[in-house]
Amino acid sequence: MALTMNAQKFAVLEFRGARSVSVADVDGISEMFMTYFRPAGYTAVERAQIDKIISEQGFQHSNLTDDQAVAVGRILNVSKVVVGKVSMLGGQYQVDVRVVDVQTGHDVALDGATFSGDYRTNVRNLAQRLAGQIAITSGGTVSPRPAQPSAPQPRTEPYVIYGYLKVFPTDLGTFDAEPKTVLGRLNQSQQYGYGTWRLPTNEELQLMRANNVIGSGAYMTKENPKGTVRLVTDRGKGEVLRAVPAGYVDLGLQSGTLWKDQNEAGGFYTYDQAVAKFGNDLPTKEQLEELKTSCKWTWTGSGYKVEGPSGESITLPASGYRYCSGDVDGVGSYGIYWSSSPYDSEGAWFLGFYSSEVYMSSFSCCSGLSVRLVH
Repeated sequence: MALTMNAQKFAVLEFRGARSVSVADVDGISEMFMTYFRPAGYTAVERAQIDKIISEQGFQHSNLTDDQAVAVGRILNVSKVVVGKVSMLGGQYQVDVRVVDVQTGHDVALDGATFSGDYRTNVRNLAQRLAGQIAITSGGTVSPRPAQPSAPQPRTEPYVIYGYLKVFPTDLGTFDAEPKTVLGRLNQSQQYGYGTWRLPTNEELQLMRANNVIGSGAYMTKENPKGTVRLVTDRGKGEVLRAVPAGYVDLGLQSGTLWKDQNEAGGFYTYDQAVAKFGNDLPTKEQLEELKTSCKWTWTGSGYKVEGPSGESITLPASGYRYCSGDVDGVGSYGIYWSSSPYDSEGAWFLGFYSSEVYMSSFSCCSGLSVRLVH
């Protein structure tokens, strides 16, 4: 009786679905989540009551805004509303779910899962993980289990390693791909005061293990995007991630230059063709030099992986080059990329590389080289 009187209420709203996901799949995932989402200390509001309120308010079930979701929660007199979204990425379902506090309108818990095929196990695990984040287990609200040794209290602040690397206090769950939607939400709300949370690099993961912040399980990194997610940041409080246009990568360069994630289609361009077609999007000599000196270059066998200070990386293929005569050479062995900076009346600066060296030099303007754009 005490449990029933003191328990808080929650409402799981119908999940939204991207256009790439069928209505049947969205409904199935939503219903399955409701079945397994049973946080301790809470009672669920029946779906019929939720549907009635949404209908009376003139809202659309599948397109509720956050403000509308909170309004529905207040009318239902619940303390928490649960909202979710189902999308399809690379042939896999991406399910992201948030628990919103009705009083403040802020997220108090969020998690996600990426999977393919049968979704029962994945959705059940997601629901149970998220329920555990908001479970009420103290203060007499829920009847306690038999006495157990007291567990350490969860951290409410990030770990700080070596004075600069901040580590998210808890794991976010296990994913088959980077949970970008969840990550975006955390940075948008500046969780723990930071808006620059990201995946760690392999090197940072080793630092976390050496300082006993995480265990020995399989954790996701920039280089290995699969496993348990624990986020890090090396930025200051109040900073937010810079908006990066689609197709570009923020390597964390001091100049702020963003590099495109692939070469321009069309193969080789003469210098005049490249300048005429791409203009200011063609990198300058200084931007190429910064890329050369500020990044870590790793030969892949057919080009270079170029990793910037941010931990993000691009790949520059060894596409070869074309002489003024029209002959092509160096495919798979050499990469040569135009800058927008002229060298003299007949040549221009380029960045070149092969397996053992990355260098700057000049080439005749009539030669055909690769192009990688900047923003």
